[in-house]
Amino acid sequence: MQRRRKVTRVGDYLDESLRKIAKGAGIGFIGTFLGLALGYLSRMIIARWLGSADYGLINIGFAVMTIGATLSLLGLPSGIARFVSFYKGRGDRGRIKGTIISALKISIPISLIITLFIFLFADWISANVFHEPRLTPVLRIFSVGIPFLVLSSNFIAVTIGFQDLRYRVFVNDLFQNIFKLITILVLLLLGFGVLGATLGWVLAVILMPILAFYFLRKVFPFNEIKAIPVERELLSFSLPLIFAGLAGLIASWTDTLMLGYFMTASDVGIYNAALPTARLLSVFLGSFGTIFMPVASELYSRNAMEDLRIAYSVVTKWIFSFILPLFLLMTLFPGWMLEIMFGSEYVVAAKTLSILAFGYLIISTIGPTTHVLQAYGKTKIIMACSFFGAGMNFALNYFLIPLYGVTGAAIATSTSIGLASVLQSLFLYRIGKVQPFRRSFIKPFFASIISLLIVYSITKTIVGTSLLSLIIMFFIFLLLYFSLLLLFKSFDNEDLIIMMAIAQRLETKSEKVRRVIQKFCEFLSGK
Repeated sequence: MQRRRKVTRVGDYLDESLRKIAKGAGIGFIGTFLGLALGYLSRMIIARWLGSADYGLINIGFAVMTIGATLSLLGLPSGIARFVSFYKGRGDRGRIKGTIISALKISIPISLIITLFIFLFADWISANVFHEPRLTPVLRIFSVGIPFLVLSSNFIAVTIGFQDLRYRVFVNDLFQNIFKLITILVLLLLGFGVLGATLGWVLAVILMPILAFYFLRKVFPFNEIKAIPVERELLSFSLPLIFAGLAGLIASWTDTLMLGYFMTASDVGIYNAALPTARLLSVFLGSFGTIFMPVASELYSRNAMEDLRIAYSVVTKWIFSFILPLFLLMTLFPGWMLEIMFGSEYVVAAKTLSILAFGYLIISTIGPTTHVLQAYGKTKIIMACSFFGAGMNFALNYFLIPLYGVTGAAIATSTSIGLASVLQSLFLYRIGKVQPFRRSFIKPFFASIISLLIVYSITKTIVGTSLLSLIIMFFIFLLLYFSLLLLFKSFDNEDLIIMMAIAQRLETKSEKVRRVIQKFCEFLSGK
């Protein structure tokens, strides 16, 4: 695939691309937020109902299923999304179908082999790796979900390639989490304990590919087009990503698995109250990043490089501005957050939450660097940076967990993911002179610090830290933060494009909200 020689003018595709990102990110954020809320509710029910030890067993089983699915996928979902969006830009429908079929022919047989291996050797893994004989049935149930998770990941990647996040939201965020929540609750009420919670989780995964394939047919008339095979190109692009994915697995699950090896299932459960809470900071990065990658690939295929750079900077600024309030809440009141969501048994992970939040702040602040590298086709760099982070994560966890327990795992994970993300950003700047930071980033930073100092002082000296006062002060913080953003004139022309896109999106849904946004944009444009 050769890059087109024609160089487009700056702005030729920028407005269109920012509108796509705004629309997709809005859908993605709403879906991700609802999915996280429902998923958290499932975790909270399991953690409170069964206790930290059984909650730890389920987290180990889920980690094993996720690892098996990721190994089976060989990095193909990123390849599918990239190739589908690339061939969509060129109108090559035959190769779009070829991409889908090639991915299934590669990933499904591997997933069946891995499922069989885990199912047969679950006894040995439970006894010799995690020293938990009660883990065996949990591992076997989770192993059954691997091929179904692989199928749904492939199908959803196609819809993302068509730059439509609605179907990922429906399948991954809504259906899976609603069905999982209901099934887990029913099985726990019937007295099935940890196995009931495990079975409810996996049943939701088993049903996902049915709905995902239905939505795939809505965006692409699968049966009406002759496929053009693209196995070689797809594997060439995706194989480096399997190593990156493997490294990502090490970075994502080494802490959980090593805690299971060195410590106890109860420590795993306590740690996995703090970890998913810290990952809330990546909601905005995921919402913007998922739709940004196919948009960036389309800009790259049109050689609109300056538009790509500007879009990357705008997206990163929005992510940074959104996550600052949540990060500050996690660092100032970590124990309160964990007690509200999981119970007093998990407050001991308060320091762990603050440490992990810092690592995820770094990732989100740098922005969707991986997605831009994928658009450039530089998957080997992603692989190298991922292995660097994974190696550091493994080494730090190995030395720090025996010394400091869950706190050591948090230090290891936060350090490794932060440094790997910085390294990717440095490579991206060297390749294409692409970096997200502009002077306008300083304004949200100072706005958040000033708002924080005011609210923190009032909370500590006057109103105290009750649940009601903290909720009220959080909304006061948001009001101060937004007011200071206006006072500092933090919004650029590209920000107005995104706001107007949101207003147009709301035209038929909420006329009052649309008018407020439109008036606000007119006010800013006249500053």
